[in-house]
Amino acid sequence: MILRSIVFFYLAMLPLVAAAQEQIVVNDPSIQFSYEKPAGWEVKDNGYTYQVHAPEVEGAFISFTYLQRPQGDEYVESLGDKPAFKEDFEFELLYNVADGVEGFEATERGKIKIDGTTALWAKFSSLVNGEEMTNYFFMFPKLGQNFKITTTAPKEDAETIQGDFEEIISTFHAEKR
Repeated sequence: MILRSIVFFYLAMLPLVAAAQEQIVVNDPSIQFSYEKPAGWEVKDNGYTYQVHAPEVEGAFISFTYLQRPQGDEYVESLGDKPAFKEDFEFELLYNVADGVEGFEATERGKIKIDGTTALWAKFSSLVNGEEMTNYFFMFPKLGQNFKITTTAPKEDAETIQGDFEEIISTFHAEKR
């Protein structure tokens, strides 16, 4: 009887959880990506970087972007010589992400799966208008593109908001149009 009550409780909660998120689909000429946006989060899209801002934490957001991988990757891979994605990631992190970021310091690195693909990530700190920020940079190859996801939050709020960022990232999906 208790088990049945627990099951009914969770089934009753399912519509509330589903209503709290919105499936967002972003279309570009050749790529489409989607993710689930938590209720109340605000999308800001400047045509190059796509950001989703947290409503309860000032300065906390997740950004999505992608760039076409160098031409000829498929040919080189067909010859058995895969380009070193780790080297591409390190270059992107240390020269493009770090460029112009005051107080940049990478503190952790790792791997996870995003949209069925192995992604490399790095945690780094930065200063924005004198405020310490905690950031994560994720990068993974898919559909001939290098997808890049960056999270940014004030240092004092980073641990609590990171779970929300990870939930959004876990729903990310990209496909050809």
